[in-house]
Amino acid sequence: MEITIKDLEDNLKTLPEDLYEEVNDFVEFLKFKYSSKYSQNNIPDWQINESDRRLKYISENPTSIVSESEMRHYITRLKNEE
Repeated sequence: MEITIKDLEDNLKTLPEDLYEEVNDFVEFLKFKYSSKYSQNNIPDWQINESDRRLKYISENPTSIVSESEMRHYITRLKNEE
């Protein structure tokens, strides 16, 4: 069965709103990963393999990751404590 935009929208609507930013970060990453720019940069195989390994880990352990925005907030908070 082919997944449609509607399927994705329906699935997205089942998530709590506080996860939307994380989903968006992942979509942006996928767009980058599969863009022609990514392919043309002569990225070494080891780096592609490492990215694939990390993506696999994330998909198998979704609660173990921190979104970019969460990390940015955390770092900002640490800087403010100094």
